[in-house]
Amino acid sequence: MRLVLASLCATAAARINGVPSPSFSPGLNEFQVGLGASAALLCVGVVADGFAFVTQGHACLVERLGRYDRTLEAGLHPKIPVIERVVALESIRERVLDVPAQRCITSDNAPLSADAVVFYRITDMRKAKYAIDDYSQGVSNLVLTQLRSEIGQLTLDETFSARERLNAILLHEANSVTHAWGIEVVRVEVRDILPSPDIVSAMELQMAAERRKRAAVLESEGEREAAVNVATARRDATVLAAEGERRRLEAEATGMAAALTAIGAALAGKDAGAAADLLVQRARIAADLALASSTNAKVVVQNGGGDAATLGAALGLAQQPRGVRPGK
Repeated sequence: MRLVLASLCATAAARINGVPSPSFSPGLNEFQVGLGASAALLCVGVVADGFAFVTQGHACLVERLGRYDRTLEAGLHPKIPVIERVVALESIRERVLDVPAQRCITSDNAPLSADAVVFYRITDMRKAKYAIDDYSQGVSNLVLTQLRSEIGQLTLDETFSARERLNAILLHEANSVTHAWGIEVVRVEVRDILPSPDIVSAMELQMAAERRKRAAVLESEGEREAAVNVATARRDATVLAAEGERRRLEAEATGMAAALTAIGAALAGKDAGAAADLLVQRARIAADLALASSTNAKVVVQNGGGDAATLGAALGLAQQPRGVRPGK
């Protein structure tokens, strides 16, 4: 090495002073050039190894003589060449992990498959490097086992309506374990819950039967409401007809009473009984006329002329001048 340096110095001095350089063998010149290039490359490598460049959204670990020394974030950081080295460069952004479908059994012994999606990120690079060998595989297996355990506590019908509760339980249980790994699970979403084909067929039959039952119930309720409405309408019509008939009879009775009162007042000083008999006979004559207008055969029994005598008396009473009593 000293020989090479001495020859290089001599050559440089000779060129400066214009003195021809001492002659060396071609093999020695090639050796000197190669050695100089290697030294230059070595210097460049040492200088480059003295810095660590970390991009945004990443972090790295630095070990000094094989032991953890510090964590480097985004930026350019100096380090001791050879003695210190970067052993891990990981993204600290949020990551997405697809948990593969897993066969599960519900509490009512219904087989199904379920999978999930996990969103997580690294919060402590040191723990993520040294506390677990493969944190992504650990998170995946942890969520899988917990998913099977939670579905095993639910019935088949509850699994379709308990997704939010499942997500919350899986998130809590996962964070309780991954905290020691330097991993934070941000969110866990149960993606698909797929029963077996036999269960799906049975559920379709059950849904069809349920729809038919609801249709029959709705139809019967409609018929019942229709019958109730018809009965209510008939009742109301009967009540209204009876009320109308009552009012009509009351009006006729009031009119008849007023008529009798008027007739009695008109025949003041006369026999009021004869006036009443006159009205009765008029009504009977009207009834006889209505009876005679019918086409059916009828038998009418009279009471021996008593009615005719009464009618004649009433007519005679009406034709007598006022102030004259019958029989006088």
